[in-house]
Amino acid sequence: MHLGFFSVQTNVASRWGRLLSEYQVRQLQVEELAEGLPGGLMLLHLDSVAPQARRDLLQRLESMQQLFVIMADRPQNDEGIRLLAQGARGYASTFITGSLMQQLLETVWRGDIWATPAVMQQLLKRLLNGHPSSLLSVQSEKVGLAADLSEREQQVLDILMTGASNKHIARELQITERTVKAHTSAILRKTGAGDRVSLILMAQERHTIH
Repeated sequence: MHLGFFSVQTNVASRWGRLLSEYQVRQLQVEELAEGLPGGLMLLHLDSVAPQARRDLLQRLESMQQLFVIMADRPQNDEGIRLLAQGARGYASTFITGSLMQQLLETVWRGDIWATPAVMQQLLKRLLNGHPSSLLSVQSEKVGLAADLSEREQQVLDILMTGASNKHIARELQITERTVKAHTSAILRKTGAGDRVSLILMAQERHTIH
């Protein structure tokens, strides 16, 4: 994995350097940002980029098809959604734990999106906005049949397709959140979707095609 990160804050750069020590990683300088990291993944410390320069930088990186993740000191849902819409493949806290950093890298590197659960829920709701429940049910059934889901997995998928949280699904089906997570993992594995957003997009694509 070709990896680079940018931060002008010594404490952040030092911390990321430790978290990423097992990778071939280098700290990028400000003059290198506009050139990108061809074939690699960039971690950008949002608070190290001047506000007036952010829009142009993100547009340039997106036009270059650069793979990049935004790390923010104070993550906010609306900001995360906006940055993902501008081409970022991930949005997370600057102070993410080592284990979550590992998950983030693996998720983005395989082509999926990484974001906090709250941001993902907002994305799901926006994707599903305006879709009647009858259509969601049809989409869910098509995905479930294609993936050969069990009856319980299909039930979880039906509710998941509405953008519901794990807590809501657990309450609706009278099971634990841990069980919901297990079923969701099985659904993602069987469908080949990397995350819930990908699953919703897959369902919408099936509806469009069929």
